[in-house]
Amino acid sequence: MIWLRSLRARLAVAFAAAVFSTVLVFGTATAVAIYVHDREEIRSATDATGSSSPWVGDDLHDAKKLGVAMLLMSPFAVAGAALLGLLLAGRALTPIHEAAERARKALRGEGALEMPVRGIGDEWDELAEVTNDLLRAQALSIERIRAFSANAAHELRTPLTAMLGEVQVTLRRERAPGEYQAALRVVEVEANRLTRLVELLLALARADAGTLDPASIRFDLERAVRLARERAAASHAGADRRITLRLAPATALGDPLLTGRVLDNLIDNALRHGGENVAVLVEAGAEVVRVSVTDDGSGVPKGIRSRVFERFTREGAPASGFGLGLAIARGLAEAQNGRLWLDEASAGGRFVLELPSGS
Repeated sequence: MIWLRSLRARLAVAFAAAVFSTVLVFGTATAVAIYVHDREEIRSATDATGSSSPWVGDDLHDAKKLGVAMLLMSPFAVAGAALLGLLLAGRALTPIHEAAERARKALRGEGALEMPVRGIGDEWDELAEVTNDLLRAQALSIERIRAFSANAAHELRTPLTAMLGEVQVTLRRERAPGEYQAALRVVEVEANRLTRLVELLLALARADAGTLDPASIRFDLERAVRLARERAAASHAGADRRITLRLAPATALGDPLLTGRVLDNLIDNALRHGGENVAVLVEAGAEVVRVSVTDDGSGVPKGIRSRVFERFTREGAPASGFGLGLAIARGLAEAQNGRLWLDEASAGGRFVLELPSGS
């Protein structure tokens, strides 16, 4: 039946059926009990006097009257139960209908979806509050994905545009071999920049998807810092004189390759955006080990401290960067059950990496 497709109608029918079953069971049980009791009285009276008393058997008549009365009243009881069930089910299902209407409006683009909370603390309110938190988190995630996609598209378009423009200008007329070589060098630089950006985006995507699959081994954190300093010296002129190490013997539990990438990003960030000198400090603890990278610059501006780990954040940074280094560093640290944060109390820029201790 079509009308029974409604949850409200099914609840009303179930309520009425429960009342009817109760009436039927109670009436039957009462009639049987009275009938059995009456039969026992008839047998007892017959055994004692040899003949049945005219008064014995009245209970049987009463049972019949009770059965007839219950039979006559049961339709009214069932009808009343059905109406009461419809009323109670309708009130109970009101927030569901309201939620469905809000979902229709959100589907038409008339605002964000949010479940109604009645404020009475029942099961629906608990479900609605959890659902609303989930919807807000998803909306924030979608907004971040949209911003990330727009920024990534812009960053990808920049080197591609430069490469295409250089090629088109070069091909407009015949040129000397030296001019072709100069054009190819420009294309090579932009291609390397594009390759670097793609690698960074892939690293972020893997970190977001949880597919980095980092190793969990004990490794020498002091040695990892020394290797990171050597790599920085190879890519930054004079970096070996600008970087000061203050190391303590420490063993970390994690992935030495990913940790090396985090250290590379932190040291590179300090060399590019900090002051003249960079200090790297290793501290060993019972449960965690910490590496802090500090520069003697003016520090991170207050206006961007809350966004310093966001992707494509480049306020005050050179145009040659992508604004992805710190975001990737935090993702790699968290993939190893570690943490990375900005020490806002430091006079200069100070970033602290914390990893589980391997001792």
